[in-house]
Amino acid sequence: MVEESAQVIKVTGDTVWVMAIQKSACGSCEAQKGCGHSLLAKVGQKQIELPVDRNGLDVSVDDMVVIGVPEQAILYTSLLMYGLPLGFMISVALIAKWLALSEGLSVLLAFVSLLCGFVVVNLQTKKLNFEKYQPRLMRKVAVEQSLIPMCET
Repeated sequence: MVEESAQVIKVTGDTVWVMAIQKSACGSCEAQKGCGHSLLAKVGQKQIELPVDRNGLDVSVDDMVVIGVPEQAILYTSLLMYGLPLGFMISVALIAKWLALSEGLSVLLAFVSLLCGFVVVNLQTKKLNFEKYQPRLMRKVAVEQSLIPMCET
């Protein structure tokens, strides 16, 4: 399970709406303050709202929770979305080279096969069982408050 922390924004029956913030790798880098990429990552952070099944946990609005996505979901969907169209394109380009077709025709056939790959992805996603790939509410995060007062500088 790939886990991510999120904040509960709405609870409706057995569904919990959470807000996860898309993060970049800049949070763990030592050179955050002097890096332009870190600044762009902070500006471009997206807040993603998604519904998650409650799984019997007692949560309320503003609670911090951990949601999990199965690794198989990430692997399968990324292979489907990227691997299938690119595989179509590369295989047609190799066949065109083997048949000694002209460069323009090879490029055109590769582009058409890429588009065909996207059509196949579209058809496959319509048959996909999304229930097994849904994020799950794993646990509630215990927020500890410090007894040491923090001063503003």
